Amino acid sequence: MTIARILFDLVVAGIATAGFGLLFRTEGKSLLPCAVIGGLGYIVYDWIVLEYASAPVAAFISCLLVGLIAEVAARILKGPTIVFATMGIIPMVPGYGMYRTMEAVVQADYERATAVGMETILVAGAIALSLGFATVVARRLLSRRRVR
Repeated sequence: MTIARILFDLVVAGIATAGFGLLFRTEGKSLLPCAVIGGLGYIVYDWIVLEYASAPVAAFISCLLVGLIAEVAARILKGPTIVFATMGIIPMVPGYGMYRTMEAVVQADYERATAVGMETILVAGAIALSLGFATVVARRLLSRRRVR
């Protein structure tokens, strides 16, 4: 992955994330951090997919990173974690996979529909699992830090 590709992905994913943030009426102080979190998450996702060709694993690792960063950003900016996490995963949501699955069903290509549909379900499951895991880990680490 070249530096130009990384910067391009960061900017485009950040703009997409910020666009959804505006659509969901995210408050102004959270918009830029959400865009950065979404861009960073997508860079990791894209790199793993290009290097290892596993979208579910890439989604799990990148959304785990997004979840951890979202927890930290929420603490620093004194906002709800769900805002940063939801906006951060927007670039990894498998919307195109859902589209390709339905396209294959309409074309009666059930073998391709099953393959693409399973990968889409695995990616969506990986996103949900990783965000839950990140929340548990971050809260455990941050609560230990306060006790000491």
